Amino acid sequence: MNPRRLGAIVLGATMLACAVWAGTLAPHDPAASMGLPWTPPGGQAPLGTDSAGRDVLSRLLAGGREITLTALAAALVAGLAGLAGGLAAGWSGDCRCGRLLSGLADLLLAVPFLLVAIVLAVALPVPAAVIAGTVFGGAPLGLRVIRDLVGHVRGAGYVEAARGRGERPAVILVREVLPSLAGAASADVILRFVLAIQLAAAFGMLGLDTGPSEPDWGLMLRENLPGAALNPWALIAPAMALTLLALTAVAVVPGPVRARSASRRGSRRGATSRATTADVGGPGATFAAEGLTVVDQAGRPIVTGLGLRADAGEVVALVGPSGGGKTTMVRAALDILGPGLRRETGTVTWQGTEVRASRRWRRAYVGMLDQDPAVTLNPLMRVGALVLEGNDRTPTEARALLRALGLDPGRIWNRRPRQLSGGQAQRVALARTLLGDPPLLILDEPTSGLDPAALDLVAKALERRRGDGRSVTLVISHDREFVGRVADRVVEIGASAAPRPVVAGTGARPEAFPVLAATRMSLSHGGVPLLGDGALAVHPGELVAIVGPSGSGKSTLLRTLAGLHAPDAGELSLRGRRLAWPLAERDQSSLQAVQLVTQDPAGALNPAHRVRTALSRPLRTFGLEGDVPDLLGRVGLDPALASRRPGELSGGQRQRVALARALAARPAVLLADEITSALDAATAAALVLLLAELRARGLAVLLVTHDHTIAAAADRVLDLHDQALTPRPPVRTEIDDRAR
Repeated sequence: MNPRRLGAIVLGATMLACAVWAGTLAPHDPAASMGLPWTPPGGQAPLGTDSAGRDVLSRLLAGGREITLTALAAALVAGLAGLAGGLAAGWSGDCRCGRLLSGLADLLLAVPFLLVAIVLAVALPVPAAVIAGTVFGGAPLGLRVIRDLVGHVRGAGYVEAARGRGERPAVILVREVLPSLAGAASADVILRFVLAIQLAAAFGMLGLDTGPSEPDWGLMLRENLPGAALNPWALIAPAMALTLLALTAVAVVPGPVRARSASRRGSRRGATSRATTADVGGPGATFAAEGLTVVDQAGRPIVTGLGLRADAGEVVALVGPSGGGKTTMVRAALDILGPGLRRETGTVTWQGTEVRASRRWRRAYVGMLDQDPAVTLNPLMRVGALVLEGNDRTPTEARALLRALGLDPGRIWNRRPRQLSGGQAQRVALARTLLGDPPLLILDEPTSGLDPAALDLVAKALERRRGDGRSVTLVISHDREFVGRVADRVVEIGASAAPRPVVAGTGARPEAFPVLAATRMSLSHGGVPLLGDGALAVHPGELVAIVGPSGSGKSTLLRTLAGLHAPDAGELSLRGRRLAWPLAERDQSSLQAVQLVTQDPAGALNPAHRVRTALSRPLRTFGLEGDVPDLLGRVGLDPALASRRPGELSGGQRQRVALARALAARPAVLLADEITSALDAATAAALVLLLAELRARGLAVLLVTHDHTIAAAADRVLDLHDQALTPRPPVRTEIDDRAR
């Protein structure tokens, strides 16, 4: 845990304990008079006396117990009410239950809160009024926040994987959704606690239902206001106690839970650079990072002694194996390492001046495209607002850039991120980064989800920056062909694996019944037709690749076959028997037989769970024997990664964990959506070899890919384009050159 976070929790717990139990340390009876009213500090009264001549210090120590316990009870009730309502509304979506709960929350928020609080204070005892007021004023807000978060999480890969295993909604909510929302739920409880403190103090200051001798911080404010000039400490002390209690509570509020935390942290494997700072650029480089060493919380080195230089007008590419430390090095130079990592040594210079990459400096000079760009897009904002966010450019310029990246502004300008394909979301995020024309542009895997046509457009956009004499561009990529097109120089980070060829298809023989077949299938998404009267079949041992332009519906097709998206028409069969389209209508054996690996590595794994939890769940659900280290080893990962969370893995590592989770179910059909997009060529080839071994045992694979070298390993290739699914002859190639 982050030391600052731990310190805030300890401070908050200490303050709560003091507020509740400090009364036992009171030097005098809080209700006993010691002398004249409002006597200044001195003698046996270090803070003087109050309006009735009682010891202010004793009343201060005893006055926090009731207000704190009442606030805690109110916060728990309000937080649980908001959490339960938000879970129900978010999971129900637009169903009657969701609309009813959302409407009730909106209605309660429309009623003046102050008026309700006064009525409650008059009608109920103060503790009950505080609890009721906190629920009334806080639970609707919590419901709306949790509802929106659940709606977003419901489409995450780890939730869809749980649905694909046939787990009940209640189980998914408890095991998957709640852990991922723990930060937001705890923050909501803490904020409700602050609201309850304010209510209790206000009621006490108004003197509602409180005996004159009972110590209470709010009552102390009311009683001692007239004597503030005689003994100001009688007023200052309880005010400071209330403020300190609220501030320490707010300090405990966790930071936002970021789905993109993994991309911020990069890999935790050690790496050394093949290129030293002396041989990767001239002495007058515009951007230079030297001697970068990153360590974790235990002081163990993650990357050691890395360096990089880039001159004005240069495009420098960083290549290397997945998990080699490329992203970590760049983020260390920018001082944006995630929690648990810190830069121990190293210097960064910009235009000849050493800089500490502060937020102000990054805002002025740096534009960065994250490794998982889709998760950086605010799901509540529309495309137009997202592209213009943080830029002083005009909508006309933004539309022109989107058009240059192969997107139709007229169609997507008012869409939200969830209405975009992976490739479209990636280009929207790239457009937002490019629009400001930053002096230092950093692109982390900018082509991982793009088809060849879109990749060409991105390359042209980068070529316009080459040689301009002002800007510097750093590109982190596994795509050596793309790097060769756009980069002036290539820096190798980490030791490259030996090149491995992609093997050709097994040439599986069609049997009497394909393992999975769809006929007369029509698909649409958001009212946009994607496929009309299509058909496909996959036989045991066969690898069928699906290619096509970004946004053509390839991912939607896999999600439909997996039971996560409803088709407009069509029939589906598994091993010759009719298979229902919706997941809810499939039996356990059918659920186990068809497994999906989603496109987004960042959303594929629950950020709250360790890798071993993600891999052991399908084993337990389907009653299978298996070993988590063995599953990791099969996909080329170190078994030691089982104890890590997704935020501690690179994008390629997360992608392979998601594949291992699907394979743990021992499916008959694997639906794989861009499972090699975040991998270097050698690792991607190793995965194809693994699939070849599994196909030899009968596994059928339906693979969506933009990589023609991966498609070349298929027995058949289907092209999804212009609402048609047509066969395309595979071209046999190898990726030896790309793997070198």
